[in-house]
Amino acid sequence: MALSLTDAQLKIIKGELFLFKDPMPALPKPTNTDDDSVATNLAARMKPIAADPRFTDISIGVVDFTADRMAPRVWVHNEDVSWRIASSGKIGVLLAAAQLRDDVRKVKATGLVTAASDFDDLFATIWLKSSNSRVREIANTEGSPRVSTTVDLTKPVPDFLGADVAIDRAKLTALGHVDWTGLPKLTFSERLWLMGAESDNVAATSCISEIGVAYLKAVQRGWGLFDEDRGMHMLLAAGYSGVVTKTRVTTAAGAPEYRALRNSESHFVSDVWIDKKTKKPSHSSTQPGSVAALTAYMIALMQDKLIDKDACDAIRAHLADEGADTEHGSVVRGVRAIATVTKAHAKVGVLGSLRCEFAYMESGGHKYAIVAEGVLPKRVGANHFSAETQGQDLAKAIHGALA
Repeated sequence: MALSLTDAQLKIIKGELFLFKDPMPALPKPTNTDDDSVATNLAARMKPIAADPRFTDISIGVVDFTADRMAPRVWVHNEDVSWRIASSGKIGVLLAAAQLRDDVRKVKATGLVTAASDFDDLFATIWLKSSNSRVREIANTEGSPRVSTTVDLTKPVPDFLGADVAIDRAKLTALGHVDWTGLPKLTFSERLWLMGAESDNVAATSCISEIGVAYLKAVQRGWGLFDEDRGMHMLLAAGYSGVVTKTRVTTAAGAPEYRALRNSESHFVSDVWIDKKTKKPSHSSTQPGSVAALTAYMIALMQDKLIDKDACDAIRAHLADEGADTEHGSVVRGVRAIATVTKAHAKVGVLGSLRCEFAYMESGGHKYAIVAEGVLPKRVGANHFSAETQGQDLAKAIHGALA
């Protein structure tokens, strides 16, 4: 299909696609909005937390949206350090899914492409027109975004397949962790929710197989979430499990199979992981992230600046929330232990004893976000604190300082 379009038509389509934007809309790197010279300033309230021997090595971002959502108070600590963020990287998949949906909507609005198979063809070839070598990586049917199995093109405004039906939380939580044999019965929207709200690894990997690692990486780079020179290190660049490639995407006759993942890459992280193959300590990861990048994502998400409000609504809807049936992490649990949390949008990452926390909360009249990386067990004097306790106690301290 793409090859039958004229140069003029291809130029129109390129003008609608995010990855052809020049310049790219890179998110600004968060910096402290005030100093600690005034006791009521956020920085002054956070200073004792940064000095606490339990928390001083942790990377922390706090964003107080209470007074003004569009001009929040920001405090960051050790923000440039790159850590493994584990399942917190799934927020990158949600962003890529929302970006793909937006790309499809804009291309459909041109009237130049309408059939699902033609969208698949276009989204497997158009990237060759890019001058960016990383964008050109997307152009392969084995790893490009597969529109026909992710987006419902029959809708006047295309949406994720299954998004027209409210998420049945009871049904999905009853599944526990899904396996590949059960995926064909789940819509793309349901698998996104299982990935974000329940942190299911198979659901996440199935979504990555459909979106493609190359597109996933390019979107993160396009938004400036991975820019090492700026201390922005978020780049999920692989899946969370192996792919059972004989699995059909849906139960429909002739449905395509899930594809093996291609185009993964690794980067330096400060924490150490013992490589299962070599048995040697490794500082390389396909799931790096820094508080600077995750805090930038959080601010843009809560300000509806990631693509648009509809996209941000979709990302928030597929994250863990304040409900007990979602996996919202130790930060939310910590605040819930001392106060009522009326709203939350969260994604936790756990890898062995290492935790990464990404959470927005509303509690006691306050609206704020906590991002924490490098949350590890810690011994202080005669006391030993688990990573779970560290996360909860950090959240309690921050909540108390804001009150």
